[in-house]
Amino acid sequence: MQIITIHLNTRDIDAYFYPAANGNDKAPGIIFLHDLTGLQEVNHKTAQIISEGGFNVLVPDLYSEMGIRKYCVRVFFDEMVRNNQPNGNEPLAEIMEIVDHFKAFDEVDGDNLGIVGQCLTGGFILHAAIRPEIKAPVVFHHSLGRKGSGIPSGCSALIQNKIQGHFVYLDPFCPAGRIKKLEEELGDKLEKYMYALPHGIPHLFFRNGQAKKAFERMMTFFQSQLK
Repeated sequence: MQIITIHLNTRDIDAYFYPAANGNDKAPGIIFLHDLTGLQEVNHKTAQIISEGGFNVLVPDLYSEMGIRKYCVRVFFDEMVRNNQPNGNEPLAEIMEIVDHFKAFDEVDGDNLGIVGQCLTGGFILHAAIRPEIKAPVVFHHSLGRKGSGIPSGCSALIQNKIQGHFVYLDPFCPAGRIKKLEEELGDKLEKYMYALPHGIPHLFFRNGQAKKAFERMMTFFQSQLK
């Protein structure tokens, strides 16, 4: 694992890079985004296991420099961000910048990328899925995007690649109506799974049987979508 700095337009962020274990010159890349709780040990363990499967993995610390309080103020007090709009959404723009930096890494096959988001960062994945190089987008219960499906319908209509979605039956942060609407908009582009778990599935990857199944499904998705 390497600790690196990514220079964005408005600030620098720290990130943790896990090179693919297969040693190839180029391998697909996966960006794994943390949720509201910030970077946790489970994020690093997940990234390590994914990299052992032959993928380059980047784990950005989105709270770098500004910290959790300032980052969340910027999210929750901005209507454009709360509604997961494509424009005027600085946190989303930062994710797109991170994608651009990562795809330029010497080790990364920039045409074969995956990205994972959860809760706070889940809505960003729906926008990232519009990009043609993001061939393996995975969302765990998106909390932002409070209207409709969680992404403006004009944006969901642009999505071409399949999205894998993991949701829980009782979730105040990602209610059933939002999931149903997303399924209506995406049709067979959404590979949907439901779990009898609490919100925060990735935190349980290695502690719960259902969550372990979610992890295995995610890995299978990466292997099938990223050639």
